[in-house]
Parts: sequence; C-alpha cells; structure tokens
Amino acid sequence: GGLEVCARETGISTSQLSRCCSPHERDSITVRDAATIEAIGHGHDGHPHILRAQARLLGFVLVALPEGPEDADGLMRSMMTLTSELGAVAQAISEALRDQKFTPGEALRALAQLDEHDQASAVLRLQLQSIAGNGSTR
Repeated sequence: GGLEVCARETGISTSQLSRCCSPHERDSITVRDAATIEAIGHGHDGHPHILRAQARLLGFVLVALPEGPEDADGLMRSMMTLTSELGAVAQAISEALRDQKFTPGEALRALAQLDEHDQASAVLRLQLQSIAGNGSTR
C-alpha cells in the first residue's frame, strides 16, 4: 500500500515506518500496527509482507492454506502452478549466471521466486494430504 497509506492508517510517520523496514535500525511497530499494515497490503505482490519477513527471520517458510477444490482439476492447477514457479526459479538463476556473476540483487530475486515455488509446493502437499485423509505434515 505504500508508506504514506500505512502512515495514515497507523498514525506512525513515514520516516519511522521506513526505519522499521531497515535491518540497521532498532525502530519497531506494534503487532496491531503490523496487522493494519498487512491488511493494507492485501492483494499486493508479496502479501503478507511482515509475516513473511518474520517467518524468514525465524527460519520458516510461510504457506497459506490452499483454496479451491481438491479434485482432479484443483490438483492439475496446483501442479501447473508448481511447475511454472520452478521454471521461474530456474529462469531467474539462469539469467543471473549468463555473465558468470551472481549479484546480491539477483540472488534476492531468485529467492523471491523460490518463496513462490515453496508456497505452490506446500499447497499441493496440503491438497494431497486432505485427499489422503491425513493431516500429517510429512
């Protein structure tokens, strides 16, 4: 939603919000403000931004529960999404390696693509577990 919208909704200045985004600053926001900011970002790429960042800091991957049918069509869509995301990861890495250098920015782009792949893989896993009638995660 942008810093201005978040500042307006939370009452926190744009400069403090910007500092909260920096790993080099100690500023922080409340959980309530984080929830407000997440709500503003709903529907934008990378949403939920704060929750994903927290998961990464703690060594986790955030996975939304799957939506849609767990029938053959739903499974086929999940498979297509998974293979498409794997292709995006491979493309990002291939493009970065063309000049035999892998920059930090290119690595960040590849990691973002990998996050999307992990999400697609987890959705398919949850659909299959539901069909199998077991809620186990392994």
